[in-house]
Amino acid sequence: KSKQTMKMKLLSILFLATTLSDTLGFASQAIKCRSVPAATSQLSATQAETDAERLLRKARQLREASQRAEDNLHATLIQKKTEKDATTDRIITQLFPSNGIDDLVDRLRQKRLASDMLVRIVERLHEREIAARGLEHVEPSMHHDQVTFKRVAQADEVELAKLDGIVHELIEAAEVLDREFVEQKSKADGGKITHAEMMHWGGGKIAEILKDKLKELGRGQDEQFKKRLQSFYDAANRDNHKDKDAIEGNSWRDDDVWSK
Repeated sequence: KSKQTMKMKLLSILFLATTLSDTLGFASQAIKCRSVPAATSQLSATQAETDAERLLRKARQLREASQRAEDNLHATLIQKKTEKDATTDRIITQLFPSNGIDDLVDRLRQKRLASDMLVRIVERLHEREIAARGLEHVEPSMHHDQVTFKRVAQADEVELAKLDGIVHELIEAAEVLDREFVEQKSKADGGKITHAEMMHWGGGKIAEILKDKLKELGRGQDEQFKKRLQSFYDAANRDNHKDKDAIEGNSWRDDDVWSK
């Protein structure tokens, strides 16, 4: 009987151990199943964060490259403009000051300047006159390999005296050359003007071309002046409206309002 009892106890202990082992195994498997999605989710989040950082870095690099390309383009344009202005200024120095219209006509004959160069001279003289008069204009400059633009308005009386009237002298001298050109063509070729002569020498109409360019530059200057003047008016009106609104907003505090 005691053996039977002992056997029953052993069987009970064995069954309990087996049940406990199965339970622990199932729990372990469940924990593993739950941990796999969590690890996968964490890995996905890390991967997404890495992709976002990569895209941001790429966008930043593209933005920096675009800025460098823009700065290089501006720097190249500024350099070309500076070199072009220097060349034009040298020619202006060779033409002016002159000892009257006849002397200027002789210098133009010797130079044999094409019509586009004469137009450049008019444009450059206009630019220099704007600066010398102290009228506000924008000038580019390089600062730490970056292009900056600044508003400049500083008069130069010495420069202005040198430029006074020479554009009109140039146009008057061009009129003399135009008449000579037409007379020569009428005697030699029966007045026939080739396309090359029209493009290079203006076809006897250089003075007219220069006058039109001067008028165009004058209109541009007038339009800029009107825009600046309108901006001043708009700013003044905004300030007046602000003051008026402030007064009307506080009018209820006035004792006279309540005494009526």
